[in-house]
Amino acid sequence: MYRNVMQIIRTLLSLALAVVLVAHTALGEGLTAVPDGLQAELSLPDLHGEQRSLVEFRGQVVLLSFWASWCTPCIQEMPSIQRLQQRLHGRPFAVLGVNVGERERRVQTVARQLGLDFPVLLDRDSSEFKRWGGEVLPTSYVLDSAGAARFVALGPLDWDAADVVDTLKALLPPSPGVRAAQR
Repeated sequence: MYRNVMQIIRTLLSLALAVVLVAHTALGEGLTAVPDGLQAELSLPDLHGEQRSLVEFRGQVVLLSFWASWCTPCIQEMPSIQRLQQRLHGRPFAVLGVNVGERERRVQTVARQLGLDFPVLLDRDSSEFKRWGGEVLPTSYVLDSAGAARFVALGPLDWDAADVVDTLKALLPPSPGVRAAQR
């Protein structure tokens, strides 16, 4: 009897480990296309108390990243998001961080520690994260210049990796005086 119970426990633990490994492998592997370019809206206060909306970023490609300070993978991917923003500086590109469910003071502290220089919005009750279908942090969406969601990343991503940057550059609208070859 004891042997059978131990064998069942080992089998269940093996299955649980396999599920965790599969989930970990599936998450954070890259950008996944969003079917039909879901037209999305969002309006939340930023760390300065100003209401911000996606509408004000039309004409730009937007990286919308849902994150939390307690989420280690979220914090680990922030430097690559910062580098991406710097790399695409001067182009029609914007980053919006959306903190999920935390107090403003905590978010301000972490944003300052990380040196974030992009707008951080506060989803205090996690309602926007849920409305966007969020289940895992970080979850990030790439919106095209018309405001349609084109890609999603579930889990952390190296945002300044060459393939990711190339994907984002392909979405950028042509800038005045910038030849298509430079895109």
